[in-house]
Amino acid sequence: MEHISNPPDLRFTAITAAKEAGKILMHHFGNVATEFKGVGFNVGTIVTKADGESEDVIVSLIKSHFPAHGVYGEEGTDYQPDAEYVWYVDPLDGTSNFVRNIPLFGVSIGIVFKGQPICGVLYFPALDLLVEAEAGKGAFANGSKITVSERPLVQALYYSGGKFGGKYKGELQLNPAIADVCGFIKIVDASSYEFAQIAMGDAEIYSLVNIPHDVVAGICIVREAGGVVTDGKGGEWALASKEILATTPTLHDELVSILNK
Repeated sequence: MEHISNPPDLRFTAITAAKEAGKILMHHFGNVATEFKGVGFNVGTIVTKADGESEDVIVSLIKSHFPAHGVYGEEGTDYQPDAEYVWYVDPLDGTSNFVRNIPLFGVSIGIVFKGQPICGVLYFPALDLLVEAEAGKGAFANGSKITVSERPLVQALYYSGGKFGGKYKGELQLNPAIADVCGFIKIVDASSYEFAQIAMGDAEIYSLVNIPHDVVAGICIVREAGGVVTDGKGGEWALASKEILATTPTLHDELVSILNK
């Protein structure tokens, strides 16, 4: 990636926005009404009042500090998508956990420059956990530097992506070939948390459908923690990639081989 000099308060603004959004989520947590974006029950269409309020405060802060930047949010924001800097926002990642009072949910704010992640912030207000990184500056959890693990595949923890495309949870994204050879398998249904776990060295594999507002922040953080993020075939990740593989240097080549047999 080309050398760039980011605006000096880019990371600070992302952290501030994530924490302000976290206050909103905690205000609603434990007492939230569930709605649906589509017709009838579908885990992938769950939305709450907190989602919209969280996105509103994040977008407002971004626009006030960086009016020339683009912003894309899960709840409908699509502002200047062709800008060099674009912010990808998931105002409440892990909504299915949030509505069932499970504390594994968070705010995900990722920034790309010319299509490549250069800053990521993940904030989990119920856990009081902030995981963040900026390209070339390392990754941190609550201020302490973090790195990915060196565990072999037989000991690795594999986070499968959850429900997608109307299918039963994990049916589409759980790869049986990886499941057969790894040490542990979990489906948390919160991309932000799963990326954070890899960056902190607590998990090793995350393979899922590529959805930019879910993954941009996590990509930057995992890479800055020493991890590897590619598309599902081991090629360069791009916003338009269909799949994404986030893992460690120890396991990447072996996993690509498994995924593409």
